[in-house]
Amino acid sequence: MTSNIITPNTTSEPWNDWRWQQRNAVRTSRQFEQRFPRCDRELLERIDQHTVSRRFQVTPYYLSLIDKDPDTGAPLAEDPLWRQVAPLDEDSSDDPYRYDGKTENWELAHEMVTPIAQRKYDNRLIVRYANVCHAYCQFCYEALRTLDKDSSKETFDHDHWRDTLSYLVQHPEVEEIILSGGEPLMHGNEQIDALLDEARQARPDLILRIHTRALTFNPYRVDPALVAVLARHDVTAIGLHITHPHELSRAFDTAVRRLHEAVPIIFANVPLLAGVNDDPATLRRLCMGLYRRGVHAGYLYHFMPHSPESECFHVPVQRGVELVRSLKRHISNPAVPEYVLPHSTGKYTVPLVDIDAADGYPRHTVDDHGYRVLELVNWQGKRVHYPDRDRA
Repeated sequence: MTSNIITPNTTSEPWNDWRWQQRNAVRTSRQFEQRFPRCDRELLERIDQHTVSRRFQVTPYYLSLIDKDPDTGAPLAEDPLWRQVAPLDEDSSDDPYRYDGKTENWELAHEMVTPIAQRKYDNRLIVRYANVCHAYCQFCYEALRTLDKDSSKETFDHDHWRDTLSYLVQHPEVEEIILSGGEPLMHGNEQIDALLDEARQARPDLILRIHTRALTFNPYRVDPALVAVLARHDVTAIGLHITHPHELSRAFDTAVRRLHEAVPIIFANVPLLAGVNDDPATLRRLCMGLYRRGVHAGYLYHFMPHSPESECFHVPVQRGVELVRSLKRHISNPAVPEYVLPHSTGKYTVPLVDIDAADGYPRHTVDDHGYRVLELVNWQGKRVHYPDRDRA
């Protein structure tokens, strides 16, 4: 069921121009209604309510991938792609692990060596190159930086970048920088070229990695000029954020082929989302689809606590174990992702055994609120707790 309200013409500009896609993204209820004049009024009200405090944005390209209601032409509520970007009902529960607009999941203050650079692990630095995205996942675990309109997080500027370069020069044990965000490819090719050149001049030995969701929201961003920039500066790896096999379009394929010309390693980061990819058949199609395109299965990310729409997208950890087990040895091994819990102290690889059945960790306990939490030992050898959200 595909609407003809938004139809790409793949042979002409400006559809294939990534900047045109951004300029024509849907950001308000009025723009949405112009695209889908017979849409549900309740949805328009929800968009209005949502955009008071958070960002809503969907590119024409991404809208074209979403299944539409044959009667109204509007996105189907249960479509797995629309579900990711659609404003959902606000979480009004008393769950202590819901999104509260202030609890930090990942970017801990003591790890910020400059306002834009985070050092969580020994040998690498995350550089927050942008606080904006091509479109907005309503489950974004970086909501405090990206999804919230009134973010208190520092934005990228050249003073912060110069301080970051100085830190890299003073700390040769840092071997890699990861350009992340938000969406680092929201910057133009000239800006990215200049940034990578400055990084290479400061530390010629650096491994350069970029994380992006451009290939699912706006794959036209990977134009020949960008590929030339990546090749010129020997970018080692690109991490693609992707969730569902419907995102593996022809435009996605073109972008991946172009990246393969310049970047030796392309891998996937897949958030595990209820109602999107929490079933074996969907996950199998996604993982094998990526493998066919030469994209390595990287991580299957468990949904982080204190993230927006956590009630809607949460999948129990044991279910994640079962899903990855359903892939292991049943599909090509390079296509099987590593299942991780992104705890605030660092990622934890979940063993593919029944939780609580193994001798040791992880194992469930109950917190002071009556919720089940996983007790585990992190990469530093410390015992930490990870909420599994369900009441005991």
